Amino acid sequence: MKFIFAALLAIMASIGSAECPDNPPITQALNKAYTDLKFAKFSAEAQVVTDELWRLWTQAPDGEAQRLLNSGMLRIRQGDLRAAQEQLSDLIAYCPNYAEGYNQRAFARYLAFDFEKALPDLARTLAIQPRHLGALSGKGLTHLALGQEALAKIEFRKVLALNPFTPDQDLIQDLGTDL
Repeated sequence: MKFIFAALLAIMASIGSAECPDNPPITQALNKAYTDLKFAKFSAEAQVVTDELWRLWTQAPDGEAQRLLNSGMLRIRQGDLRAAQEQLSDLIAYCPNYAEGYNQRAFARYLAFDFEKALPDLARTLAIQPRHLGALSGKGLTHLALGQEALAKIEFRKVLALNPFTPDQDLIQDLGTDL
């Protein structure tokens, strides 16, 4: 019995001290997707590429990280923003170099009208994945919510440069024509 208890403690300790593995090797696929997006001729074509980008961004480093991400995203869809933030904070603590944890927590914070806390998460997302369309758009939307139209316009221009079919161009008057 003591052996079983000791073995269980050892297993629990190893689980609790597990480190997040490296992020999945998606750089080449991201580069291809961004190139495809840049040369898309129709909005439907751009949407297919954008869906592929989301598939790549939400590919977590391992099963535990994927479980935490999926759980956090489910909580967002269910409207349980507090639980979502907790799950995503756990993901960030486990995988501090995985961009989507920060991006999804920023989204939960944005939906909870906690705009000031969303901005650092978006900045961290972009430090890891500088061309993350969701984070760029989210940062623009957050700046708009804070009444910072000039800062929002900067972010939306970055999105537009990556995705000429972005719906964000409708958020600020003359965004697509004053470049």
